Amino acid sequence: MFVDAGVVIGDWVKIQNNVSVYRGVNIEDEVFIGPSAVFTNDRFPRARTPSWEVMSTIVRRGTSIGANATVVCGVELGTWSTVGAGAVVTRSLAAHELVVGNPARRVGWVCRCGQVASRNPVPPPDLRCVTCRDLAP
Repeated sequence: MFVDAGVVIGDWVKIQNNVSVYRGVNIEDEVFIGPSAVFTNDRFPRARTPSWEVMSTIVRRGTSIGANATVVCGVELGTWSTVGAGAVVTRSLAAHELVVGNPARRVGWVCRCGQVASRNPVPPPDLRCVTCRDLAP
């Protein structure tokens, strides 16, 4: 695991093996980051440039990021969102959003308990988790 200087990591965060968290990443409480996931912090990478600028990434509370996922800098992952294994996140995610693929695309909505609450691209306003009966999202 590599955690760069200036990274903020909240409470009850679980970071698995071989994860790279670079400067500019802010990880809130109760986040899970799976093995070999990586964050970037440079939108236009070059080995040598006088104008290099760190772009921030915010990982909101309760987010889960699957193994081998890549989170491109400058995005915000909404509370309790889930990124599938191997996904490449290039845009911000809404709260409870479930994404997979490259580039990551919405395939549903997840509950705080981690279960898929809906496979509908647009969640109904009264969506309830079938497992824990909590309102999600």
